[in-house]
Amino acid sequence: MRKFRWISAVAVLILVATALPVQAATIPAATGTTDKQVGSLTPTVVSRLEKAVQELIGSKAAFQFDDVTDMGKTWIVEGELEDGTATLQTEYNKEKNRVDSTTIRYKISSLGKAMNAPLKAKVLNSAKAFDSKRPLQFEAFWRVKSPYQSNKPSNYWVFWGAGEKASSLYVDVDQGNAITVNADYALRQVDPVLLNRAMNTFKRVSGQRITVQHASRYKDEKNGLSYWSFEDASEANEVKIGAVTGKVLAVSTSGMDWNDDADFKKSFASPKYTAAEALKLVKPKVQLLFNMNVSGYKVNVQGNQYTFSQKGTDSIVAKVNKKGTFYEFSLHSSDGKML
Repeated sequence: MRKFRWISAVAVLILVATALPVQAATIPAATGTTDKQVGSLTPTVVSRLEKAVQELIGSKAAFQFDDVTDMGKTWIVEGELEDGTATLQTEYNKEKNRVDSTTIRYKISSLGKAMNAPLKAKVLNSAKAFDSKRPLQFEAFWRVKSPYQSNKPSNYWVFWGAGEKASSLYVDVDQGNAITVNADYALRQVDPVLLNRAMNTFKRVSGQRITVQHASRYKDEKNGLSYWSFEDASEANEVKIGAVTGKVLAVSTSGMDWNDDADFKKSFASPKYTAAEALKLVKPKVQLLFNMNVSGYKVNVQGNQYTFSQKGTDSIVAKVNKKGTFYEFSLHSSDGKML
């Protein structure tokens, strides 16, 4: 039986994608399931499933449902396009009587048939421009709609990268086909200057030598975000460096020391520091990290978060733990961009 076979084939890609929405990443468990025939579903359910699929593939494309798996609260209904260019999966919520998600997995060779020419050109140009030395190459693409999920995008195309560099490119249909790209890099492919800058940044905040083990690049074309992300082996420490400017944009170290939400609220019910105390403590580190002088900046405190701002200039957000140590710093540019 063909059930779930295409999911297992790309499961490893799902695990390495950093921006993957929840519904697309969900792989149904095989335990406690019951196989059903498509004909056992009511005409109303089948009609809703067909409408959800047709919305994504277009009215001219023919398809069929092959398998149904009863997952308890949901039915997983799978099928394929009759021309052989894609397989499909829908998830029907029995309790709420709705289609929770629809995914069409296309063969990369069918790109010209599945996507209109202007959008195809936009995707390929973005993939090429992302890294002029190593243009992204794709081995599969999906069309996904999960209208009830909380995270975004929920209505999108996603392209999966091929080769040793795991990558993904998202086209957010609900946001004018806005494109975001994420790609992992082997450390040998990264400029040593950036690697050293990341490790020095870790040391300036934590006082310890933290070795970078993971490197990736992210780009959000619509919102003007383009940066490198460097993490240690545990992914508990991260430095973001602008892909255009080469400047440190944010650093987060493993400084959280509260037990739960209740402990957090109790610990930070009152500010750890006055505005003057906080400004004095962060001033030298902000100078080192971002080459900014925050003398005279206003300070706003909310929980463990301290925002240092001055009208018309970039601001700094820093977070403190129960011990009173600032463990996280981020630069917020006045124009909202991270480059």
